[in-house]
Order: sequence, then structure tokens, then C-alpha cells
Amino acid sequence: MGGQIGRVRRLEITQRLVIKMIIEVRKRLLPAVFCIALLSFALLTATGASTNTPVVLTSPFESDVARAVEQARAERITDKEEGKGGEILGGITPHHGIALSMIARFYERISSGNAQKISRVWLLSPDHFKRARNYAVVCGEDWQTAGRILEADDAAKNGFDSMKVVYADTRLFAEEHGITIHIPLVAHYFPNAKVVPMVLKSDIPDIPLLMIKNYMLGELRENDIIILSMDLSHYKTPEGMASEDSRTLEVLTNLEAMKTDRIDIDAKRATSLVLRLFRELGSERGVIIEHMDTSDILGYRVESGTSYATIIYNR
Repeated sequence: MGGQIGRVRRLEITQRLVIKMIIEVRKRLLPAVFCIALLSFALLTATGASTNTPVVLTSPFESDVARAVEQARAERITDKEEGKGGEILGGITPHHGIALSMIARFYERISSGNAQKISRVWLLSPDHFKRARNYAVVCGEDWQTAGRILEADDAAKNGFDSMKVVYADTRLFAEEHGITIHIPLVAHYFPNAKVVPMVLKSDIPDIPLLMIKNYMLGELRENDIIILSMDLSHYKTPEGMASEDSRTLEVLTNLEAMKTDRIDIDAKRATSLVLRLFRELGSERGVIIEHMDTSDILGYRVESGTSYATIIYNR
């Protein structure tokens, strides 16, 4: 019996010692934990990572674009109808990295004579990865580029928000190459412009599409420009692309918005939108600047390639 009591007392003493040690450890550790938390908050605040600091996006194509711009200056395309048209409303250009030199030449051409006066660029793209949770998505955050911060146009973003068919989602745009490949070029060639990046779903119905068109028509100003980021035929032989593209380019240059569902392009609904806009803004016909495919760009035959075109619309 006495041995059992002794064991109980030893257990009680051990428990008291453990509790005392825990209290001492807490006394010593809590100030250190508090200091670490305070230091972390200070560092976040100093680096602009607080929740009140606007997100600034970047483009993974920045260095490639810089090289393409230099090359485009030396290879500037002068189309046969240049100087015959009126005010440039916008155009269509690719978004594949392989066609970056072609894209840069498009910007070299479309910015000629009006680079300084353009105050806003409406940049449209298909939703490549099907991440949009609504019919269309707009980006309300700024972009850090090599030359400057390309600001988002808050007025357009807020206007789209009020429509309830377009919403803002920064995360989608960070990985959407239909937008990111153009951001450094917009910032470079239009140094005074803000940007309105927008992604449209491939199955957007007519009513919300027309709502977006009517909103944009009401908001477009004299110094705005519309750029559609789009590729043509996919996964075809050069001969297959040539055949398909002959029909596609006829639809695009004739602004036949009702026929975009019958051609091989990767932005059928966005194309229907911009062709409606260009026609209602006074364009009668698009001018093809370049038309190429993967084989043309690489210099050797590719059996399953993509085709591209750059087109300008005037009024």
C-alpha cells in the first residue's frame, strides 16, 4: 500500500514539474512569436504587399517582345493601300509566340502616325483555357512592362461590372497568352494609352454579345483603338490552311459578322463582336497586311500547323 502511495506522489510531483516547465516555455516563446509576427507585417508593408496595394501583373513575353520590336522597325510592312484609308479603328493580329515578329510588324503599322494620340486600347482575346465564370471577363489591374506601367482603364472596367454579364478576374489574365503577348507591345507602341483587356467565352449567346457591343459603342472615344488577338486555322497542312483561309479572310475583310461560326478561327464570338463594332463605326472593308502559316515562318514544311493574319480596319 505504501509503495502505491509513493508512486502516486511521484506522479503528482512529475506532473507539477511538467506544468511549471510548460508555463516557463510559454513565457519565453510568446514574446518571440509576437516579435516575429510584427516583423513579418512590417516587411509586407514595406514591400507593398498589404491588402490595400493594387496588384500589378507582368507579361512572360517581355524580353521576346523587345527583340521583335527591333526587328519590326527594320522590316516595317507598307501595304499597297496605306495612306488611302482614313482613321484607323483597329485590327486583328495573332497571339502565338512563333508569330511574334509578325505581331510586332502589325503594331509598327497600326501605330504609325497616331501612336501619341491613342488614349485607350480595347484588347480582346478568346478564353483559351475555359476559365471564365461568366460570358466575358475584364482585367481591372495594371501591368508592369519594361518601359512603363500600363494602366487599366477603370471607367471601362466599372462600366462592364455594372452590366452583370462581364466580371473582373485578375487570376485569369496572368496566364492568358491571348492577352499577355500583346501587353508589352501596347505599352510600347501607344505610350499614352490605358488598356481594357477582355476575354470572351466561345459560347457567349447573342444577347450578352450585343449588350457588350452596345456598351462599347457608347464608350468608344475618338482616340480609342480595338485589337482582336486571334489565330486562324489550326492543325492543318499548308494546303488545308490555304483552302480554309481563303474563306476566312473573305469573311474577315468583308466584315461579315454573321458568318464567323462557319470559318476556322479560334475566336469566333469575339470576332463577331469586333466585326460588328468596326462596321457600325464606319469601316467598309479590312486590309490584309500579312497572311502566313507555321511553315512560312519556320522556313520548312509543317504537316500540322497554324495560320495567321494581320488585318487593319479604317473608316
